[in-house]
Amino acid sequence: MKKIVLLLFFTVFLHACSEMKASIPEKEQVVEDKITFENEVVEKTNQDIPSMLLNNNDFHSVIGWMSNEEIAFIFVEKGQWLVKTYTVPTNTWKTIYTTTTPIIQGTIHPLKEMILLHTSKDSSSAEIQFLHKNGFVTQSLSFESSEIYMDWHPTNPNLVVFSTFYEDWTYSTFVYDGETQALSSIDIENPFVKWYDEDHLSVYRWAESGLDGSELFLYSIKDKTLKATGEDKVLDVTNIGEAIVYVQINEEEKQLEYRLESLNGSNKLEWTAPAVSNYSEWVIPTMSIVSSDEFMLLNATESRNQDDTSQKSILSKISLDGQVILGEVGEQPISCSPNGETCLGGYSKENWINTNPLKVEKWIYFNK
Repeated sequence: MKKIVLLLFFTVFLHACSEMKASIPEKEQVVEDKITFENEVVEKTNQDIPSMLLNNNDFHSVIGWMSNEEIAFIFVEKGQWLVKTYTVPTNTWKTIYTTTTPIIQGTIHPLKEMILLHTSKDSSSAEIQFLHKNGFVTQSLSFESSEIYMDWHPTNPNLVVFSTFYEDWTYSTFVYDGETQALSSIDIENPFVKWYDEDHLSVYRWAESGLDGSELFLYSIKDKTLKATGEDKVLDVTNIGEAIVYVQINEEEKQLEYRLESLNGSNKLEWTAPAVSNYSEWVIPTMSIVSSDEFMLLNATESRNQDDTSQKSILSKISLDGQVILGEVGEQPISCSPNGETCLGGYSKENWINTNPLKVEKWIYFNK
């Protein structure tokens, strides 16, 4: 157990609750249907971009892309929480999961076979459901805590690291292996860890100032040891499957320094971009993994403060083969299809972004 001091960092990264036990419930039946509440697909004004009208009281969130044509949503209807998928070409819906327990959020694994659902009955407990794309729960983890942070391994959906937080701001960190149902407690100094590979976690040692970045260490799950990497001024490290994205800060130049490196270190791509700050720390740019060696990235056009919302950001597609600049869009969270041809943007994913050629239109409208 350790004390967490950086409450601002905590609120940015946490999503909800935990102390655990694992069980394997029986498969739940998939229910297929049309839309059963007052949502409707409205007439398209642009044949390339769909448009729909949703009941604001029923809509909870868009989870993301299950395939190049299918998008997963969370709705609430008559006390029931539903995970539904919308197939774009046919304008049809399918309910794949229903529960009476409120769903806090959903995360789709990069391999598109599983959805991780965080559900909670109250503010001091939670459950994590491993939901197969066909609608049955394969495993369930129960938690008792105030908040929970989690990171899912990009190529092995059985591996999840959890940090559970309590009301006194202490925390515990666990590694869960769904294949063996083994839950292991680990002792680390920073709860916001990420998968580096199947055997190691990325651990950040923060500098005194949030503007100085962090030192990067690797924690060995097998040996339970921490090893320095020599990497400093680190803002983020993300394993996308076959390669790792490093983001470091050059504070003097106010630039982000990127490195995309294959897991075996045989190939790498380096580039820079203007850095954005919120005065106390640097803002990590929005990215969306589209495949095991490619991701979409939004970068600022010039170095600035985060509260300057008048400027747009540059959307690009990055792989070890290089960077393809697609054009300028407003800064917003994005979730992109596996082929990278379409992104959903905005906090409710209400914007539809065609990437080639670049075109942005609102596609989700809400009635009262």
